[in-house]
Amino acid sequence: MRTFSKNGLVVRLARAFSFLCNVLLLGLLVSFTQPGTHRVLSPGSFGLTEIADRVWTDAPTRARDIIGLVETSRERVTSFFGDTPSNPTLILCTARACARTFGISGNGLSIADLAVMVSPGGLTVGTLTHEMTHSRLHRNMGPVNIIRQPYPTWFDEGLATHVANHPRWSGEISRAHRAEVRKVRRFWQWDDAFRTLGVGRAYRAAAAEVAAIERVATRAGLLELIARAEAGEDFETVLAEILGR
Repeated sequence: MRTFSKNGLVVRLARAFSFLCNVLLLGLLVSFTQPGTHRVLSPGSFGLTEIADRVWTDAPTRARDIIGLVETSRERVTSFFGDTPSNPTLILCTARACARTFGISGNGLSIADLAVMVSPGGLTVGTLTHEMTHSRLHRNMGPVNIIRQPYPTWFDEGLATHVANHPRWSGEISRAHRAEVRKVRRFWQWDDAFRTLGVGRAYRAAAAEVAAIERVATRAGLLELIARAEAGEDFETVLAEILGR
């Protein structure tokens, strides 16, 4: 029977740990060779310039205009919530090549309260405000919230659309449309609403639901709903309470 000394075991554990660290490091280095949102960890390594604190772009010569968009969007989010918004890293692309580098497939996206990223089509106050609203709403969300979402997706998307008034859509929004969008409880179901209602109608139907809550409960009631759900209370329970006052 082979026996191991205590020192020998420590050496083997140290080697195993070193091997795992090297594997993880190699995986990280390889991943950085591929386009994707993970590149937000080091924007300067992929051609972007920081034009203000945590504000990165591929067009530093347009810094004044871009910073103006950011400030206006932040002011809108601050005005709605009445508190200090989150301060995510902003990746603001003016060219499609930049958007591809950072894995931005649509006009914009937010990653919890860590990052907001927009493509050339999303470099507007409307899109930035929409995505910054998501970022503020998600400020205390962690990995566990992927399974247990504090807010149903229809509310999450509806609130961002309501605050930003974006995306805009001028078609009819019926009770049936609003009922359909209320079925979207989880983020992976949002595409179902797109297929059923169309992109524009889905966003506006969700926004109409949020606007209806605010009309009945007032802005204070809507913010109370957000705060209590953020603190862990059941969203539907709180919603029924504030609407039934």
